[in-house]
Amino acid sequence: MRIMHFIGLFIVTTATLGWAQINLIQDANFSQHSADQQMPADYSVNGDAHYRYLADSHRAVAESGVTFESGLASNSLALRHGSVSQEVTAMNTTQGRWFRFSFRGLPQDNFSVEGNNLFIQVEYLAGSKFYDGKIKRIYDLVQQQRRDLATNGDSHHGGAATWHTYQLDFMLPDPTIDRVRLSVKFDHGNASTTNQSQFFVTDFSLIHIDGPTLETVGDTTATANRPANLIPIGGRWFYKPDPQHPTVPAIFNYTNADRLIYHDNAWSAPFAGCMTSYLRAGNKTLDGTIASHDQFVPDNVTVSFDSTSMIIHTKGLPNHPTGKFPQEGFGNPNYIQEQSATYYIPLNPKENPSHKVTAQDNSNHALNMGPIGIAVNGVVFFNPFDASSMDASNFMDFCCGHPNPDGLYHYHKYPICINSPWADEGKTHSPLIGWAFDGFPIYGPYVRDGVLAKDATGTDALNDFNMHSDPDRGWHYQVTPGKFPYIIGGYWGTPDARDIGPRFRGPPPDGGMDGPPGPPPFGFGPP
Repeated sequence: MRIMHFIGLFIVTTATLGWAQINLIQDANFSQHSADQQMPADYSVNGDAHYRYLADSHRAVAESGVTFESGLASNSLALRHGSVSQEVTAMNTTQGRWFRFSFRGLPQDNFSVEGNNLFIQVEYLAGSKFYDGKIKRIYDLVQQQRRDLATNGDSHHGGAATWHTYQLDFMLPDPTIDRVRLSVKFDHGNASTTNQSQFFVTDFSLIHIDGPTLETVGDTTATANRPANLIPIGGRWFYKPDPQHPTVPAIFNYTNADRLIYHDNAWSAPFAGCMTSYLRAGNKTLDGTIASHDQFVPDNVTVSFDSTSMIIHTKGLPNHPTGKFPQEGFGNPNYIQEQSATYYIPLNPKENPSHKVTAQDNSNHALNMGPIGIAVNGVVFFNPFDASSMDASNFMDFCCGHPNPDGLYHYHKYPICINSPWADEGKTHSPLIGWAFDGFPIYGPYVRDGVLAKDATGTDALNDFNMHSDPDRGWHYQVTPGKFPYIIGGYWGTPDARDIGPRFRGPPPDGGMDGPPGPPPFGFGPP
């Protein structure tokens, strides 16, 4: 049984300015189970919900969890329903009464319910009393993701059939409440087939958060309206001290990532929950040995600063489910391998007046081969091309990544799984997901409520670099699911030469940075 918790081992943090938080869920990634392996420990599973490993073990690396079966059997007219829940006791309100319940979910292409009958629920309990609760319905969100992200998938379909983070924020209405029941439920399942008709649930999380009235919204000066105790580091970065750690540390890692604060339209900790990972059984270690068991890697990402740069050291191990590589008999022949790489992100990026947009056939080599930027989880971005200067975006796993011949796992397009620990519901501007090597930030796909940046017009429209500017973020890139160039269309600024070295500057050699991907199906997902 695999034991993986891709959000982090012990510490999960708020996405707003807050403090490090313990996940209050028992067995967050469903790795513990009954003796007959039919039920997860610490959870209740009912109806048409079933405990299982959430992938074809020959094709994907995922986690254990619960599946909701919405497909109607040929001899049944009864609509499907089911749930998975956990009761959390001894709720401690000394840090406040606001909490965030989140989970990771994957809707298969044929999962279907009548109405909006897929939902997250919290029920408030105190002794023998029931204090009602709060429900958030999310099937309409699944449908929105299917519409907006379909072209982010393999061969421009199925882009929403991947892992997403869903969340519900709530406040305990009474201080006497001592426990809550957290559930994910579905009802009125009505898929016309049992094939690809499941919704997968894993990675429960319950953490304290700052109440929404406490979130501080800033402006483009990156100084006005900030909490008085923040210490400037450089650019848009600040340090939030505490009595035990009053000065800026030399290194940021998973133990203090919540105190490394980025300022755009809000004050947030983008590395929080993203710096740890696992070296999984079947992947390669740094020296090329194939790992025989899963190994927790607490220092997958570390960050430091000098006067001009944010310095990110990464082992390059994705902190989310992946395809199983190499893929025997078809697809990608490469292993995912541990790396040891350091990248330098300029703190004060500036437009390069000589910048150029990448040609759709890569003929002008405006973007180097190999890494062109880095996500907050330490996985690098590549340009849109494979070694033959063909579009590489169609041969990804269900988190939109794959390894190259050097074992370097990377993204050619919007990596949906990077949303964890944030839930991008398309209601506001998408969150920060990383940086290009010229120092300019890269954000997710939405520019405002219901509007994808790739479809925006007027002052919100993207230029050919996938770049635009607004008062809160300044100049920034936004990803364009299903639309070339997917991540960035060229460097708007000047990349740090240390990031793209001689090996990556010119046309790729034979074999290139991305070897032949092989024909689809690019086996990576749940059955």
